[in-house]
Order: sequence, then C-alpha cells, then structure tokens
Amino acid sequence: MSSEPGFTTSSADARRSETRQFRRFLVKIGLAYALVSAALFFLFSTLMVQHAHRDMAKEEVRHISRMVFESMFTAMLSGQGREGIEAAARRMEQAVPGMITSIVRGEAVDRQFGTNRIDAMRRQNDRDVFQVFDSGEERIIPKSGRVRYLYPAKFRPVCQQCHQGIEPGQVAGVIEIVYPLDNPKVSTAYVERLMITYFLVSFFVLIVFLSWRYRHR
Repeated sequence: MSSEPGFTTSSADARRSETRQFRRFLVKIGLAYALVSAALFFLFSTLMVQHAHRDMAKEEVRHISRMVFESMFTAMLSGQGREGIEAAARRMEQAVPGMITSIVRGEAVDRQFGTNRIDAMRRQNDRDVFQVFDSGEERIIPKSGRVRYLYPAKFRPVCQQCHQGIEPGQVAGVIEIVYPLDNPKVSTAYVERLMITYFLVSFFVLIVFLSWRYRHR
C-alpha cells in the first residue's frame, strides 16, 4: 500500500515533465515556423512587387511609346525638321518624372537628310538597337530600377510622299524609352494582407493539431 502514493507521485511528476517538454517543443516549432514564414513572406512579397511593377511598366511604356510615335508622326506631317520631331517626342518626359526618351534614325532617313554620326554609331554598336532595326520587333530590357523599351517606328504608306525609296513597314527609326520603376502605380496591399492572414491561420491550425495529437496519443 505504501508504494502506491510513491508510484502516483512519480507518474504525476513524469506527466508534468512530459507536458513541459511538449510545451517547449511547441515553442520551438512556433519559433521555427514563424522565422521560416517570415522569410518566405518577405521573399514572396518582394518578388511579387517586382513582378507587378515590371508588368505594369511594360504595359505603361508600350502605351507611352505609341503616344510618342504619334506625336512625332504629327510633327512630321506638319513639315517640322528633326529638332521639332525630337521636341515632340520629349514632351512625354514631362508626364513621367525620370523618364528619358531618345530617337535613333534609320539608314533610309539618313540617306535622305544626311548621316547623323551618333545615330550611325548606335545602330552599329548598340546590340539591342541593331536587333530592333534588323527584326522590326520591339525589345524590353529590364534593368536595375528601370525598364529600357525600344520601339520600332515603321514607315506608313503616307510616308512615301516625303521619303523616297522606302517601303511601308520598313523601320524608319527606333524610339528608346527608359522608364523608371521608382514610383510604382500598383497596389499590392490586398495580396500582402492575404499572405499575412494565411500565415496566422496556418500557424493556429498547426498548434491546434499538435496539441490534439498530444492529448490523444
């Protein structure tokens, strides 16, 4: 009879010790989960924001490049020279702080109005510009904190009135736009709230599940 109290006390102590160990285990699991989740949250949110900004910039810069070309085309139709055409292109820079625009004339334009050495050097030495002239397709080059967009401005049938020896669809020049990503115009707060909610709910579910398994083992 005297051994039963000792046995009961020993069992209770063992139970309390096991409970403390399990609590410490839960604390460790919780800390590890919190650290890993925080790291993943920071990584995913950063990648998500960067991806959203790049996509937004691509669509925005495409729209701007077309507006720049239409401004240039209007200036050309009105009989303005290179300075007037470039001034029309640069007006868009005022709409977006930090945006830079430039124009590289093609060989067909140089033959008629005289060779511009800077344009000739860029056509030969800038690989991206050369590829746009060669393929007639746009190029988007992501860079640190900005996007470089090269838009092929092509001759239209009406251009034959002033430009001789050209064909519609031929690349007349390349419009370069360097678009900054410093001032994003997209909101990612909704997705970030979803990620935080997922973290809190999943953490709560994990703790409840471990506690349930401990009680019913």
